[in-house]
Amino acid sequence: MTRKLLTTALLASGAALLIAAGPKADLNQDGQVTKAEFMQTATDRFAAVDTDGDLFLSKDEQKAMHEGRHEKRADRQFDRLDANKDGNISRAEMDAMQDQRKARKDARKSKVLEKFDTNLDGELSDAERTAMRAERNEMREDRKAKRGDRKARRAERPKPDANGDGLVSLDEHLAVSEQLFMRMDTNGDGVLVKGEGRMRKGRKGDHKKRGGQ
Repeated sequence: MTRKLLTTALLASGAALLIAAGPKADLNQDGQVTKAEFMQTATDRFAAVDTDGDLFLSKDEQKAMHEGRHEKRADRQFDRLDANKDGNISRAEMDAMQDQRKARKDARKSKVLEKFDTNLDGELSDAERTAMRAERNEMREDRKAKRGDRKARRAERPKPDANGDGLVSLDEHLAVSEQLFMRMDTNGDGVLVKGEGRMRKGRKGDHKKRGGQ
C-alpha cells in the first residue's frame, strides 16, 4: 500500500475542525493557554486557510483545509506502518500490523475471561455469558443516552457558517472558537491547563474503566 492510497482512503472520511488547542496555542510556553492565546491561535489558523485574504473562507478554501488535515493524518498513519521508512508498506509490515491487532484482540479476550469467568475454568458458561451480555447491554444503553446528550449539545452550538451563505467569516469563526474555549475551560478560570477540556479522551478512559474494551 502506498502513501497516496492511504491518503485517498482517509479523504473519504468526515470533516475536520479548523479550531485546535494544545501546545501550539500556548504562545508564551508557560504551560497554560489563556483565552487570548486561544483566540489568537484561532485567528492565525483562519488566516493560514484564508489564502486570498478576504476574511472569508470559501468552499474551495474549506475543502483545501479538510484535505490538508486528512493528508497529515494519512502521513502519520503511513509512517507508523512503514517501519523501514522506504515509502512503501510491505507485506511483512502489513503482517506485523495484523499481529499487533491480534495481540490486542487476545488481550481483550483475556480481560473478558478475567472479569466474567467466575469459576476459573478458562471458558464462559451460559450463565457467565448471560451476565456479560447484561452488562454490555447496560453499557450500550448508557452510550446511547450519552450520544443523545452530545447530539443535543451539538445542536445548540453556533454553526461555523451562521448565516448559511456558504462562507465562513472571521467573525463566525471566532464566535465558534470562543464557545469552544468556554466549553473546554471547565473550571471557568479563563485558562486551559494540560488535560483540561479533553472530554473525548476522558470518555474513552471511562469506557475502558467500565467495560475493559
